Amino acid sequence: MQLFARSVPWEDWRLCPPLIAHVCRESREVARDLAVVRGFPTSDDKHNETWFIWSRDILELASGYPYPLSNPEPFFAVARTLAINAGDFDGDFRLLVRDLIRRTRFHSVKVVYLIVEQISTAYWPRFRPDMTEQDKGKGTVLDLCDSEDLRNIEEYKSWARSQEMSAVFPRLEEVEMSLRGSLDEVIVEELNTYRRSTTPEARDTVIGEPLRETGHHSTRDDPWIQQRWQSLPEFRPALLVLGWK
Repeated sequence: MQLFARSVPWEDWRLCPPLIAHVCRESREVARDLAVVRGFPTSDDKHNETWFIWSRDILELASGYPYPLSNPEPFFAVARTLAINAGDFDGDFRLLVRDLIRRTRFHSVKVVYLIVEQISTAYWPRFRPDMTEQDKGKGTVLDLCDSEDLRNIEEYKSWARSQEMSAVFPRLEEVEMSLRGSLDEVIVEELNTYRRSTTPEARDTVIGEPLRETGHHSTRDDPWIQQRWQSLPEFRPALLVLGWK
């Protein structure tokens, strides 16, 4: 995960080059072609870089979106998967939805993980055999709709009980109803705002057919709303687990 947040030191969250980038010059060039590589120099390390591989890595928009910097824009342009805190639907998340609707920053995003809870545990890496030492502090997103991730959660909880520890993870049914309600409300509101801001021709057309101007706030059942909704990424409830460095 590549973190973007206000007042977070870059050296604490930068993604290191994949191992193949160290094999030879040719392999490094191939790895660079599949990544956004940006320098974030610090007082201690003038060559500080982060390697964001868009087919694998997740861009976490933790706080302060859209950020008063130009550096995030290359990441925004190629990111396929985002993660954002679901606790503040009227803050950063609303701004993100607005940009997704208007397609002003994100062009490749397929999935947005809505982080409903952040969990810290020193023992999580034992359930991630693919996790390298350099990645242990970067976080793992657990999709509450994904069967494999749910199985990993149950295995961790079973192991924790065997160690006389209590491991509490929220279940999908505990968060989905309120989450979906807030999500739908924000998306419908922002789609209506966008609809009012466009030209009459674009505002009142769906799949080539003119619509009668209703003069009121459209709901999710409105054909125009439904069509635009289909162009948005998939929103999935998830947990963020921070492992032990």
